[in-house]
Amino acid sequence: MKFKLFSLSAILLLNMSVFGNTTPSTDILQKDFSVTLDWLEQKPKSYAKDFFILQYLNQENLSFENAKIAYEMANSNNTTIKKAFNEKYKKSAPIDLKCYKATIEQLKNEDSKCIALGLTLKEASKLSEKDLNFFISKLDPYPTLKNDLKIFLADNQLNALINSDIDRFLRFFFDLDEDYRLNTFNKRIPAELINKILLDKDFEKFLKYSVFDKRLNNLQKSFYVLKDNKTLDPDLLFLLGINAVNNQDIEIAKSFFTNSLNKSYYRTDRDKALFWLYLVSKDNKFLDEISRSWDNSIYVLYTKELLNIPLDNIVFDIELKNKKSLYDVHDVFEWLEVTEDTKKNLDEVKLAKYSNIFTDEKTLPHMAFVLERFNKYKTQYYITPYKNIIKNYDIYKQILIYSIARQESHFIPSAVSFSSAQGVMQIMPFLSYDISKKLDEDYNVYEQFIPEKNIKYGSIHLDTLMNQFDNNPLFIAYAYNGGAGYTKNQLKKGLFKEKSKYEPFLSMEMISYTETREYGKKVLANYYIYNNHLNKENKISLSTIFRSLVSPY
Repeated sequence: MKFKLFSLSAILLLNMSVFGNTTPSTDILQKDFSVTLDWLEQKPKSYAKDFFILQYLNQENLSFENAKIAYEMANSNNTTIKKAFNEKYKKSAPIDLKCYKATIEQLKNEDSKCIALGLTLKEASKLSEKDLNFFISKLDPYPTLKNDLKIFLADNQLNALINSDIDRFLRFFFDLDEDYRLNTFNKRIPAELINKILLDKDFEKFLKYSVFDKRLNNLQKSFYVLKDNKTLDPDLLFLLGINAVNNQDIEIAKSFFTNSLNKSYYRTDRDKALFWLYLVSKDNKFLDEISRSWDNSIYVLYTKELLNIPLDNIVFDIELKNKKSLYDVHDVFEWLEVTEDTKKNLDEVKLAKYSNIFTDEKTLPHMAFVLERFNKYKTQYYITPYKNIIKNYDIYKQILIYSIARQESHFIPSAVSFSSAQGVMQIMPFLSYDISKKLDEDYNVYEQFIPEKNIKYGSIHLDTLMNQFDNNPLFIAYAYNGGAGYTKNQLKKGLFKEKSKYEPFLSMEMISYTETREYGKKVLANYYIYNNHLNKENKISLSTIFRSLVSPY
């Protein structure tokens, strides 16, 4: 999670609240707590504040004036809050609404403005030549839409788009359905056009749409002209390498992976590029380099397994001072202060200060977080808190909870994400509300900051996913992050079905959402480590896990 820098006053508050000797009393867990404007105004701008702004906007009988004040306190890039505010307070003009909802036949009887508002590219793509010419004749005041419609009349629509402008080419590519994209765009397009699109803000989106649809194999080869490009980000160069592998052009893939490696700064990105260079070359020098990595990604873990190198930077237990901590683990803003305070200048003195704050079992996750930062992540902590909460679950469920919670929140009860996910298991409010209704429990969104409640709800959600995805930890992780529907759609496209020499690694790189793709890998690494720590009688190799990654769909 990323948080904006706090002011000096916030850091001073840290000294009073975190380091003070007063007994904590979290206001949000009080029975009569309700978010007010005065309360919001006292909180620093952050994802956490955005979460509470959203709760405020959801209150009934809220005046527009007060809603607007709260709305303006939020981070400007929070689309969830924008949507909530607009749905509640922004009214569409009647004429606009009428035009948006109009059928094609109704639009024929409207003026040019209404046609421009109501006629979408998707609808236009299905019009007859006669209807297209009719609307074209009415759209002189709207030349962009008029020229859009003329494309559909062209004998060769792709050539017409290539000879048009980049904006129109990309709008047609993005806004029309998959069938149109496949039928129109699946051809090698000129290098000159690729280089023009490269300069457009939507190049990355265009590349991902192209690469993640295996049917667009001809279009995909158009990107080979970029194999010597040194300006692209390492993640895009890596994706272009995967694209070449998908098309069995291995030498071109090597070129892209090499360029990605040379531009990579982060250890995980370097290890990923090295691993794929090993896969496409079988040159053990790449494994040797990976084996020296401090990271515990699946690439490093698998490499060390292949080379029979023991893991030497994993810590499962932390020795605490074993005295009652006065730190309030439920206070969202207090935790933000800690994360801010430990970003920089985390030296021995500051570490000692936190070791005197986080002194008991309930603050074990907080101490692990600080220690990991102190060690610059070169020592990684796989702690097992909340044993009393999960002790009655079977060992598989326990391992799964630990694997997901570590990735979601580092086990921090007061964690809040950009999307308003809450608590140890980072559960979205709509999901916790739905679970509460199924359990016939009174609902209080703030109770999700209580580990017992949050883990209980997370476990119930996991039960559903375990059933849907045959207890497969990777597919469950995908679904936990990206949603069950999205994961099913990804698997139904043929991922984790083939038995090529690059599987399951190639399928793991073909998950279209970046966040979900990387999240799955991290949870799988956690699962491997936690299983072999907690389930010593049934240790499992990564090789075995990889062989089990077979789609149930």
